[in-house]
Amino acid sequence: MRELKQRLALIGLLFLGGCNSTDALTPPMDVGGAAAQSPPVTQRDLDQMSADSRPVGNAQASAMGAPRQPAPSDSLESQAAALSNGNANPVASGEGGAVIDDPSPGNTTPATGETPRQPTAPQAQQSAASTQQPAAPQTQTAAVNPASGESIRFLPIIGAPVEAVTPLSRQLGAQARAQGLTIKSSSDNTSRHILKGYFSAMADGGRTTVTYVWDVLDSSGARLHRIQGQDSVEATAKDPWAAVPAGTMEAIASRTIQEYMSWKQQNGG
Repeated sequence: MRELKQRLALIGLLFLGGCNSTDALTPPMDVGGAAAQSPPVTQRDLDQMSADSRPVGNAQASAMGAPRQPAPSDSLESQAAALSNGNANPVASGEGGAVIDDPSPGNTTPATGETPRQPTAPQAQQSAASTQQPAAPQTQTAAVNPASGESIRFLPIIGAPVEAVTPLSRQLGAQARAQGLTIKSSSDNTSRHILKGYFSAMADGGRTTVTYVWDVLDSSGARLHRIQGQDSVEATAKDPWAAVPAGTMEAIASRTIQEYMSWKQQNGG
């Protein structure tokens, strides 16, 4: 039994010795599709590789200590370094560096020194045609007024103070001119029609009422038509005219001209 154990131990040692031999380092098949078997790696080869290999730290220090080769001037690295330092791009600028200047009419020469590009023949003809083409004539359309050429005059207003007559007269003139009427002075007897106005203002409960009457006269002073109406404001005062705003008098003036033009058209002008 003891002899059997010794034999088994000897067989185990022989097996371990076979595993540590250099024959076990022979690759079992071609690596990378090589056609020939690679030679076995011997212990001598391993010792040689161990002697030739340097520490990683020494290799990195050697690589860092070696002078760095400058990148080409046209590489992206050199361009980025130049831009970060505030210099001109060595590739985009060239030796002289193109300068972007104010495009004023006097600066007609390109910064790169190139000859200005001449327009082609069709472009030159089209530009000349657009230059010589006359502008379209402007058409002015005159406003057509049914009472164009006719005249009217206003006699002094009776019953209203100057503060109320001022906005009334201003609006009467504007509306009459808008209808094509020519306003004559109160002393001019050449107008076709004459308007004579009577005004009064009185308190009416919590309101103030303005009553107006217009007599339409011919050139001889005969009455042809009467325009009358009233307007109220929600205000009162010791002097009723003090409660009447300018807008009320302007509204009365507009209605007066409208009614006059309506009557004139109904009676053949």
